[in-house]
Amino acid sequence: MKNVLAVADGGPTLDATITAALYLASLLDGELDVLHVRDAASLVSKLAVSAPPKGRDPIVIEDSQSTVAERAARAHRAFDTVAKQMPRAVFIDRDGNEAAVVVELGRVSDVLVVGRPGVDERKPEPAYVGAAIYESARPIMVVPPSWRPGEFRRALIAWNGSAQAARALGYAIPVLRRVPNVTVLSVGAEESREPTEPALRYLARHGIEAGSATFDAGTGSARERGRTLLHHVGALGADLMVMGAYGEGGVLSFLGLGGATGKIITASKVPVLMAR
Repeated sequence: MKNVLAVADGGPTLDATITAALYLASLLDGELDVLHVRDAASLVSKLAVSAPPKGRDPIVIEDSQSTVAERAARAHRAFDTVAKQMPRAVFIDRDGNEAAVVVELGRVSDVLVVGRPGVDERKPEPAYVGAAIYESARPIMVVPPSWRPGEFRRALIAWNGSAQAARALGYAIPVLRRVPNVTVLSVGAEESREPTEPALRYLARHGIEAGSATFDAGTGSARERGRTLLHHVGALGADLMVMGAYGEGGVLSFLGLGGATGKIITASKVPVLMAR
């Protein structure tokens, strides 16, 4: 992973996103590109109702605090702070369809870093996050808005033997080599749970000594399983999670992703490195 792409959309997750991308690029001795796309169509119009004069109808006023230009300026200011620490970092300011541009540049990056969706009232379900996961053919790191700079000391790998989990595991190798404590968590019902030994052997051949644990997925809903998995993340003191991204065909869920994946993306307190 030598080319890290941070999507700086100018929203409330901006600082956490580019700070995490800077940390990741530094950790991997890589290069950092910070992308901002000016896409007015991606912003949800926010309307405010003013107090009307007595006897008159309310006056509806469009909120102008989060205009395209303002978000671009905010992204550039945040980048200027990053550039002081990584002078070779590049700021890319583009006009166009945000999701399409993220996919275009993501495909020629090694990893994309995005802010956690669901906290920006102007972009409650940003299309570029789902596009990055489904269409970039690259791993995605989703960063919670509360994340602050700190070392990755303990990583948790959610393992079920699926193609998605295998891709996430393979993509994560360069990062996991730099994490002192790694745990492979076998996820699934007890009678069908995937053994961790093959994953542990794979990691060991890449110079990564990892421990193992199990997680009984039970019979609850997908979102309940997501909550339980997040509980394990907290109980193990993990500060990085690695997992596959799953979708449920024909089922409407957050960003078109499976319920457990959507829950983890929107509620995890630590960065999540995932692959589709």
